[in-house]
Amino acid sequence: MNRYTIIKADVKINKEDIFPILKRNLEGASTQRYEWNYENYPYIDARCWLTKHENSNSLVGSAALFPRRVFIKGEPVYAAIAGDFAIDKKHRTFGPALKLQKEIQLQVKDTEFRFIYGIPNILSKELFLRIGYKEIGKFNRFVKILKTEYKSKRYLHTSLRYKIPSRVIDFLIKNISKEKRYRKNFKYSVEMPEFFDDRFDKLWKKSSRQFNIIGERTSNFLNWRYKQSTSQDYKIFCILENKKDILGYIVYYFKDNMCHIVDMLFVMSEGAIDALLAKFALFIRDHGIGSISIYYLGNKSIEMRLKKFNFYKVKKEDKNVIIYNPNYKFETNLLDSENWHFLEGDNDI
Repeated sequence: MNRYTIIKADVKINKEDIFPILKRNLEGASTQRYEWNYENYPYIDARCWLTKHENSNSLVGSAALFPRRVFIKGEPVYAAIAGDFAIDKKHRTFGPALKLQKEIQLQVKDTEFRFIYGIPNILSKELFLRIGYKEIGKFNRFVKILKTEYKSKRYLHTSLRYKIPSRVIDFLIKNISKEKRYRKNFKYSVEMPEFFDDRFDKLWKKSSRQFNIIGERTSNFLNWRYKQSTSQDYKIFCILENKKDILGYIVYYFKDNMCHIVDMLFVMSEGAIDALLAKFALFIRDHGIGSISIYYLGNKSIEMRLKKFNFYKVKKEDKNVIIYNPNYKFETNLLDSENWHFLEGDNDI
């Protein structure tokens, strides 16, 4: 009979134990990503637990909690992202995985984390729900088509590639788009800074209380999350008022002829959100990119803004955002998706 024990690890001392498990099981694992995500978060290090197979005296599994500061009605609390859940293929039965996550739940009560959240894959979702996690809601994907070839070697319809000149369809798409008809507002200018400076702190101060629950977006955090990350070449797009104050920004990257938005923040002023989406869409179209993609969970009014600018929901790619409260007393506001402002950048990668 196989026996397993769970060991609490130190992410620095036990790096040589943890990293090989990640390398064997998770796509994109690298020493650079490990240092960034496990050791260099601006405030505290990640927490990690290992699964040991007693019969072979070998380490066969790992799971981590990545800290994040989350603001609830303007007040900061520490939360954690459940991530890097990895079990060697030979040991991927329900028992070892369940034991690992249950032990984390027992030990997290003694930490400063107010709650844990995550976006599990299909295989682990049922396990998390079984041990007490609850669903906040759907992490929906929205896509805006800019060209017939909306993704590398993918077309709106295969016949468009051969029977109808794509430039004709592209012309129609461009001219029926909302941003094409959007009234130009000269008080907003555009900037693409290389880094997040103190102007972003001013925006954060103005906008942090617009949402009941939102992850930290100070310049210090943003520079760590996007400019120090090794996973993508993240870029910044801003709109400014009077060429001075940032009213909104979008963080994005390019892959496979698509623009992927991972973060977006703005002041809830009249026209600012529309201007941000309109000017960004025009900017990306000028780059010849085929489409824009964004994952979002939160206020339905933001979803309506996306739909207004011709973003449509890709239903088959819905994901679930789940949450766990160590004290077993769920605050109802945490389970209401309308309270959140949650994008791809709020995840651990």
